[in-house]
Formats: sequence, C-alpha cells, structure tokens
Amino acid sequence: MAGHLLDSRAETTVSKYSYQVKLFKTFCADKQFSTLPAHAIHVALYLSNLIDAGKSDSVVSAAFYGIKWYHNINDLQDPTDNQIVKSMLECAKRVNSRPVTKKDIVDTKSLISLCDMFSDSNDVIVLRDLSMILLSYAGFLRFDEVSSLRCCDVSFFDDHIKLFIRKSKTDIYRKGREIVISKGETSACPVSMLLRYFDSAFLSIKSEMYVFRPACRSGQRCFLLSKDKKLSYTRAKECIVSKLKIVAPLANFGLHSLRASGATAAANAEGVSERCLKRHGRWKSDRAKDGYIDDSLDKKLFITRQLKL
Repeated sequence: MAGHLLDSRAETTVSKYSYQVKLFKTFCADKQFSTLPAHAIHVALYLSNLIDAGKSDSVVSAAFYGIKWYHNINDLQDPTDNQIVKSMLECAKRVNSRPVTKKDIVDTKSLISLCDMFSDSNDVIVLRDLSMILLSYAGFLRFDEVSSLRCCDVSFFDDHIKLFIRKSKTDIYRKGREIVISKGETSACPVSMLLRYFDSAFLSIKSEMYVFRPACRSGQRCFLLSKDKKLSYTRAKECIVSKLKIVAPLANFGLHSLRASGATAAANAEGVSERCLKRHGRWKSDRAKDGYIDDSLDKKLFITRQLKL
C-alpha cells in the first residue's frame, strides 16, 4: 500500500518532495524539533530560515508542499494549513521572487535556412538533431515527449506523420495522445527530415527502441549506439542549441524554445482555430497556452491603433 501511495504522484514530484522533507528533518534534528507530526510554528521557522538564506520562492514553495505531502501520506494533521505558515509562503513570493527570463524563439525562416545548410547531409547525428528540432517545433513537443518516442510510435503517411505520445506532463493518467504533423514543401519539412533520419540510422517503424538515441562517430562513419537508451537532456540541449546558434548566434535558446516557437508561429498565423491550437499543444487551459505564445508586433500595436490617436 505504501508503494501505491507514492505512485499517486509523479516520480519526479515524489523525488523533489522527498528531498525537501530530508532537508526539513535535518533542520528539525539540529533544533531538536519533532518532524512527524511537525508543529506549525516549527514549519514557519524553517520557511523563515529559507527566506533569510535568500532561497528563491520556488525553493520555499517546494519545501512547503513537500511538508504538506509528507503529512498527508501519513494521514496526520497538516501543519501547512496554519495561517502563519501560509503567510511565510506568501512572504517568500513577495520578497525572494525573481523575474522569469524566457528563452528566445526561432522562426520558420531560420529553420529553413538551417536545414538548407545540411540538405545533402547523410550524417546520422546531424539528421537526428534536425529531426528533433523540427518535430519539437511542428508538434509543440516538450523534450520529455520527443526524447521518449519509440520507433513504433511513429506512423508515416503520404501527406503527414502521426506520433503517439505515451507519456506527457498533461497526461497524468498515461492515456496517450496522438499528434499529426503535415508534410511540408521546404527543406525544413519534419516528415521528410524524419524519413531521412530513419533511413540513415537504419531504424524500423516496428522496433520498440527509442528513436533518438546517443550516437558515435568513428572516422568517416557515424551510427547510433545499439543500447536502447534515450538521449540525455544535457546532450540534447548541447546538440540542439549549437545547431540553432548557427542561424541565430546571439539568441538565448533552450530546449523549450522550440515548443514556444511553434506555438507562437501558429498563433500569429491567419485562420488558426484556438481550439485546434490548444488541442495540438495539449494545454488544459487558456492560461497555460498563453504562457507559451508571444504575440507579433502587429498584434500588439493593433490595440493602440484602435484608439485613433
């Protein structure tokens, strides 16, 4: 039963909360405080100590919700329901909050220019990186979604491809989602690029292995490693950002830039349905969707133009 209780939350969430509880226990041990159950005043003192140490509001929030989770799974009175403890959390948000610095976005023209540079390449690593870039851009994919794709999750059709996303941040019950991406007419067509990658890497659509795996270069030869291991976040970021820097050397890119870039390009285009856009990006609310989209300058200026000044 204990295992099932832990499975009620995502593995990464449990790991984060467990780490925060461990730090709280260390603090209580030093002060000779009780931890199970913890007294509200002791939790407030711990959060106050984090604020005084200059910890960001996200760290304080993680500690707050970690302690809440720890008491809830043990069916004990929750000290975080206390108003003083809640005030400490609000204080952290006001005092130690830091401005959000979003990554830059890349436009379609830049991606076409990038793909033009490698139009004749059969290098597996190059095709792998470009395929990840184009799929993330066209499918509004998070890194975890694109890196977890297996060969059998990809279906090729004459005018599009279909991707089956087994696991997603917004799909907490793992029902799976299908994403369709149309075939393009430029060198940056995600369907054509993915086909080139499958052919060069000798991948089969019937295989259960990961699509994007670590690769090895030996002299003139380049190939994917036979081990069924997906590409790590660090290596993927290094490869993808270096490719994007070719066409935009001064931009501040990250792996999440591609999801935001694709959503922004689609939202600023004419005739795109808000409902279809939201479904394609797998957003549950308009607030979540709007956080990814950067309106074009014309749309921003449209507001004040209506003032007829």
